[in-house]
Amino acid sequence: QFSGQTKERLSSRQAAGFVEGAAHDAFSLLLNQNVELGEKIAQIAIERASARLKTEKLVVRKKVTQGPALPGKLADCISQDLSRTELFLVEGDSAGGSAKQARDKDFQAILPLRGKILNTWEVSSNSVLASEEVHNLAVAIGCDPGKEDIAGLRYGKVVILADADSDGLHIATLLTALFLKHFPALVDAGHVFVAMPPLFRVDVGKQVFYALDEEEKRSILDKIEREKIKGAVNVTRFKGLGEMNPPQLRESTIHPDTRRLVQLTVDDGEQTRSLMDMLLAKKRASDRKGWLESKGDLASLEA
Repeated sequence: QFSGQTKERLSSRQAAGFVEGAAHDAFSLLLNQNVELGEKIAQIAIERASARLKTEKLVVRKKVTQGPALPGKLADCISQDLSRTELFLVEGDSAGGSAKQARDKDFQAILPLRGKILNTWEVSSNSVLASEEVHNLAVAIGCDPGKEDIAGLRYGKVVILADADSDGLHIATLLTALFLKHFPALVDAGHVFVAMPPLFRVDVGKQVFYALDEEEKRSILDKIEREKIKGAVNVTRFKGLGEMNPPQLRESTIHPDTRRLVQLTVDDGEQTRSLMDMLLAKKRASDRKGWLESKGDLASLEA
């Protein structure tokens, strides 16, 4: 499949994979034997990439079937109905692999992200696309950072899905900041959500319960004792989403009938900006230290 009428380049995914497989080893050997040439090629690539960023080209809405695969290992869904479609943003290939098996590929898409994304709170919307992960996310959702126009939106729900531990909460905070600062139109329109994965699974007999935290786990155990539910009680603590098997992840976090989602909303814009600024701005380091000292006893951290 060619791109455009001039047929100057191939755009099919099969061709991209074939060319990469055929040229990779020989090209790597060439670069190793000709370091100076390799540096020149790299410099040209950097200059052209910089030129593309400076033009601030709009993110083009495209599907995984059009041209080479979208960046970020996006596993797209079939439906294009915004009233149904969902995009889950997950950390890493391990959780991404489980999520891809747990999803309903008819209307649920998965985008694995590489570790913690950039703290974009103090980065301008014109510059934020320099981050590969942010660019991948923008391409996937079909909207540009800093723009009010969300006509290109590809999913009705964009769901932040991170581990239930402190590290996962940090990732969720960084993604929340990204949407609040650079995609506020999506937040205002009610398209952004945060998934609440469980930290514990409680098995008793043939019944299964999921708990978000220690408090909910204790409540479940009290209920089992109070109602005299028969069977051996077994409590499992999940170390992360990647540790769940696909059926567990589907039941507890992804299936619309059994999951728990929190919609990202802003009631007081000024108060929200002030809080996020205190949490993430470099200039507020001393304020952040004082806040942590006053609130530190409320934290639940894993040893």
